[in-house]
Amino acid sequence: MSHQVVARTVAKTEYVLGLVSLLTEAIGIDGYQHVQEDVAEVTIALETLRAFLRAAEADAAVNEFGVHTPAWAPSNAARNLYPKLYQRFPRILRKLGASGLMATPTALDVTGPAAADIDAYLQAVTLTGAERVKLFRLVWDTCIPAFSGRQALYEYYFFGDPVRMAAAYVASYDREPYKDRVRSFLDGYAATEARHGRELA
Repeated sequence: MSHQVVARTVAKTEYVLGLVSLLTEAIGIDGYQHVQEDVAEVTIALETLRAFLRAAEADAAVNEFGVHTPAWAPSNAARNLYPKLYQRFPRILRKLGASGLMATPTALDVTGPAAADIDAYLQAVTLTGAERVKLFRLVWDTCIPAFSGRQALYEYYFFGDPVRMAAAYVASYDREPYKDRVRSFLDGYAATEARHGRELA
C-alpha cells in the first residue's frame, strides 16, 4: 500500500510542478530568483519523492510470506514527509498567481459577449486571453476553493494525525547503529585525548 501511496504523491507533485511552471511562464515571472526559489521547492519535493520510490523498489525483498515487496523504510519516510510537503503547494500557487486569481472569468464569459475584451485585456506573455483564463481557473481550483482545502486536509491526515505518525515512525526506526557510531567516535576521541594528555606530561 505504501508503494502505491508514494507513486500517487509523485504523480500529484508532477502535476503541481507542471502547473507552477506554466503559470510562471505565462505571466513572465519565471526569470525572478524568488520565483525560481518557489519552483525549486516543488522540484526538490518531486525529486525527493522519486528517490524514496526508487529506493523502495531497488531495496525490495521477499517478505516472510514469500511476496516480493518494496522496502518499508523509504516508503515510510515518504508517507511521513508528504503531508507537510503538500501544504506548501497551494500557498506557492496563491503567491505566484496573486491578484491574477481574483475575479477570473468563467468558460461562459470566454465564449460570450465578453470574449473580445478577454482576448484584449487578459492575454499573458505566452497565452491568449482565453488560454490564460483556462490556466488560471485550473490554478484557482488547485489552491483556493473548497476542493483545494479538502485536498490539503486529505493529504495532511491521509494516514492519520501526523504527530502520532511521527511518534510511531520514531518508535519503529532502528537508531541503534547510528548511536553506536557516535559512541565509537566518542570512545576514540576519549582515547586520543588520553594519549595527548600523556604526551604533554
